Amino acid sequence: MTTNLATEKSKKHKQLSDVIGYVLNNLQGIGEKDENQELLNIVSRARQEMLDAQNYFDNVTAPELVDHAIYKMEAAKSQYVYLLKLVKDKGLSASM
Repeated sequence: MTTNLATEKSKKHKQLSDVIGYVLNNLQGIGEKDENQELLNIVSRARQEMLDAQNYFDNVTAPELVDHAIYKMEAAKSQYVYLLKLVKDKGLSASM
């Protein structure tokens, strides 16, 4: 159980690091093609996180963890929707 939570924290930390890196690279003016690809990579990871959260919710058995699973699922969905909006605003296609 502790390992699972540590893995989740690690994933969240990596994803946050990716978003911060994306923003910093954007401010530094990296090539648009690289920037767009990085954004699509971040969206792909966010999608996977959303699917993992859904799977966690579907398989949680302890009543005490149901709320946690719901919050995790909703947070992942919100982040994914936000990132998809960024992709749409840039006129990119995120075919996954």
